Amino acid sequence: MKTKELEILKLTSDVVFKAFMMSKHTNALKARLIHLITGIDENLLLKAEYQSTELPVRNKRDKIYQTDIVVKVDHCILNIEMNAEYYPEFKIKNSEYLHVIASELYETGEKYDHRCVIQINIDDFDAYGLNELIYEFRLMEMRHHIIEDENYRSYHINLSKIENSCYTNNENELVNILRIFKATNEEELDCLRGEGYMDEAIDEIRRICREQNIIGVYNAEKVANKVMNNRLDYAERQGYEKGHSAGYHSGEEVGVEKGKIEEKVEIARNMLEDAMPDETIMRILNITQEQLEQYKQTFYTSH
Repeated sequence: MKTKELEILKLTSDVVFKAFMMSKHTNALKARLIHLITGIDENLLLKAEYQSTELPVRNKRDKIYQTDIVVKVDHCILNIEMNAEYYPEFKIKNSEYLHVIASELYETGEKYDHRCVIQINIDDFDAYGLNELIYEFRLMEMRHHIIEDENYRSYHINLSKIENSCYTNNENELVNILRIFKATNEEELDCLRGEGYMDEAIDEIRRICREQNIIGVYNAEKVANKVMNNRLDYAERQGYEKGHSAGYHSGEEVGVEKGKIEEKVEIARNMLEDAMPDETIMRILNITQEQLEQYKQTFYTSH
């Protein structure tokens, strides 16, 4: 009798990605992955410190930044973000992470020339439409391509590229690692075995997929995303129709935005009723802790 295949929770999910990246059993794979992207010494990366953190704010009006993974290694700080879905503001959000991290470093006593900040975005889409596996960004003089500051770098990894079959020789190993993030079943994972770091990481994915608390949040995250997307689509249509009927033309986006906010409040209430973690709610809805607290106050006073 054939045994039932274990469900593979997608690594593009926020909760699964963090569990995978924070596990010591994936350190060798992470070191290899980051080395292939950035060129940082792999031996140093094996000793790196991985954190999932909330960056500090200077006053209560500032936005709270929930990072995916922050890595401290030698003279570098890396912020690694998983971007599962495209939305227009995601580049701005990740750029803000980069600057907030840099600002925090320098304010805590780091020398300007002794610390670099690197942003690695793992995108489950092609953010720039050029079918490249890696997009690398620097501060650069445009005409002569002179790099202004080596201490700032940003990478976008295009996961949709690995679905194609044409790679250069030096991309093959990186593509093989990235396939882990796109695997949907055990058979796909087992086909990636061979290297020791791959075997250990695949075994860890199996373990993560058996954790009931992770499965619960993962399922809630999927449902919440689906509900939110459906409701926001409806809100956009309603906002457009209301704005159009009220005589808006270029200003009809006012009705759209109002509809989006109202829907986010309602979705947050549903998530709170389901006892979802605050961090998950904030990330799914892309809201701050202060906004969530306002939603909570409204929710609890009405019950």
